Amino acid sequence: MKKLITVCLLAVAVCLLTSTASATILGTVNIQNHNNNLSDAGGLGGSVLAYGNYYTGVYSWTNAGGTGLGTSVPNWGFCIELTQGSLNAQHDVIPLNEAPLPVTAITPMGITKADAIRELWGRNFDPTWATGANRQMAEAFSACIWEIVWETDSTLNVTTGTGFYSSIEQAATANSWLSQLTGDQSYFAMDLVAISNEGGQDFVVQVPEPATVAILSLGGLLLFRKK
Repeated sequence: MKKLITVCLLAVAVCLLTSTASATILGTVNIQNHNNNLSDAGGLGGSVLAYGNYYTGVYSWTNAGGTGLGTSVPNWGFCIELTQGSLNAQHDVIPLNEAPLPVTAITPMGITKADAIRELWGRNFDPTWATGANRQMAEAFSACIWEIVWETDSTLNVTTGTGFYSSIEQAATANSWLSQLTGDQSYFAMDLVAISNEGGQDFVVQVPEPATVAILSLGGLLLFRKK
């Protein structure tokens, strides 16, 4: 019987550390008691992940306190990376497009991938997944996020490709969602951010839009004052 391990807790022989030193810090959040209680299991693989059976879907934790936008971070989110373990520790809250990706170099995911995730979220996310409802659909959604972020081929398809592929039960659903991504800018303002820790798993989370606007406005005011 294969040993089942979570993507978010995957141990790797060589772990390339991420850094948020140059990122725009919108706040901090202390996450504790992280777990995969809301996840399902499915086969995943790719250029940065040896094929195996992993927990996927919604990942949960306890928000043990934060500053700035970190006070609005919920107790759940979706993993962004594939080979780094989750940490009970303080995380920086940063813009989603600045979430670092440790593959061959420490680089941010970029605005194009971040906007694709925002469109995916706006079109297909179901908030009941955060309660553990319909874990297979949440699994399909997380596979879509990994496909957007990690795929090196030109076509977004969760069952094939070099950078990422899967054998999840709801692969057809995931590919249907990916096929809907047209670059519709009406979804690009989705209130998504990343929480990031150096050397640990990063997550995409949704925060209340008024809080996002307030923090970004404050940041603009501080920048204006600095100038």
